[in-house]
Amino acid sequence: MAARKSLLPQPSEASSSYEDPKRKAPEFDTCNFLIEAMSPEFDPNRVLLQRVFFINEDKTIYVSIEFYPARKNQPLVEFGGSKIKPVLLTQQYVATMADCLPRICKAMCDNEQYGRSDAPFRLNTTGCYRIARFYMDKNYVPLKFQELRYLQNMFHIVQNQLNSYIAVCPMLRLM
Repeated sequence: MAARKSLLPQPSEASSSYEDPKRKAPEFDTCNFLIEAMSPEFDPNRVLLQRVFFINEDKTIYVSIEFYPARKNQPLVEFGGSKIKPVLLTQQYVATMADCLPRICKAMCDNEQYGRSDAPFRLNTTGCYRIARFYMDKNYVPLKFQELRYLQNMFHIVQNQLNSYIAVCPMLRLM
């Protein structure tokens, strides 16, 4: 029986094949590559501090509390998702939403229509499929009934975090 040839490279073969410039992996300057390939959505200058909560199990819709350096370090609440353009809410609209969440959940349980409008901010039920939407100007975030209930139960955390950020906000403006 003939001896089988090993598939592993022999030391003499390994040194010559690994030093071959044709087979050498290109070297990238990692800093330049990351800056060139960075999306504006993930720009580190966009948000100073962020706290994110996912509203559904798929992690496709989120709510986050953030400081925005481009907006004079103003703390805002952002709702967004994988296929949703982010909606930014100030403290006034967060308070309006906190006030409306129990009412809209009750209306959805009773299969009733609900709507609330406060200048560019609107919150209403769609009437079918138990979906609610809240709008800021032309952008909106759709929420299913389960997501709305979860949001209602955890929204006090969002409000407390926003109030904490607002309390720290004057110190950031001095920096």
